[in-house]
Amino acid sequence: MIVALASAWPLSGAAAAPAPGMVEAPCPDSGPRPAELNARTDLELNAQEPDAAAAHRPFEPATQAWFAAQEEESRQDWASLCRFEKDDAALAHGPPVVAVFLGDSITENWLLADPALFSGGVVNRGISGQTSPQMLVRFEADVVALHPRVVHIMAGTNDLAGNTGPTSARQFQNNIVAMCDLARSHGIRVVLASIPPAALFPWRVGVRPAPQIRELNAWLRHYAAERKLVYVDYYAALAGPEGEMRADLTHDGVHPHRKGYALMRPLAQHAIRAALARR
Repeated sequence: MIVALASAWPLSGAAAAPAPGMVEAPCPDSGPRPAELNARTDLELNAQEPDAAAAHRPFEPATQAWFAAQEEESRQDWASLCRFEKDDAALAHGPPVVAVFLGDSITENWLLADPALFSGGVVNRGISGQTSPQMLVRFEADVVALHPRVVHIMAGTNDLAGNTGPTSARQFQNNIVAMCDLARSHGIRVVLASIPPAALFPWRVGVRPAPQIRELNAWLRHYAAERKLVYVDYYAALAGPEGEMRADLTHDGVHPHRKGYALMRPLAQHAIRAALARR
């Protein structure tokens, strides 16, 4: 994950924090994601690892400064409301948004793996490391305000990892229900995605999530059927026999690489079409 990658290196040059309180422009500008980081992610998406020397080489100063700015921003902005503020504002003057993909790094990396999918009114709003409560907080800004016809919600991996602290299945379910209710109250159709398979989390030693993933996916499927939402089952396409992500589809057991995303693409497209067809 990008979050784990960031913590592996000493950081310096963090951007100055904005003035405290309620201000007109609370969001600092940490700049675009560095090309060096995109190149590292691209290797992972191609199921390649950097050579040993490159893997232990510190990031360039500009990349370290970007990480530092991101860390400072996360301390000021727990839900990352600032992350897409400018992008969201720009969409207000563009063509209508058909679908928003809301999620964590699995959604965020999908844009790098398959940028063509996110065109023609399909928008990616994935943020690495995020949990369902963070997605709920930014749901108004990154989904409702864009007036999409459909929202694709994929959450749960980082809840299970405890990225924002201890939680429970009920708290996760409440956050999903709240996001779905917000969407439906604004006439936005919902595609509810399964939690992708994983047998372990490299950044959270000791957690073995496979049984909980199966249980939560059973709940997600049942809830979608009960509320007449579209459920998309990525788990079945990606899982091995023990609930792990198939080794030929991932570089770390959690995040798909391009072969994994290629299996997910037709499922996502079918789910979006099915949601659009519903009255």
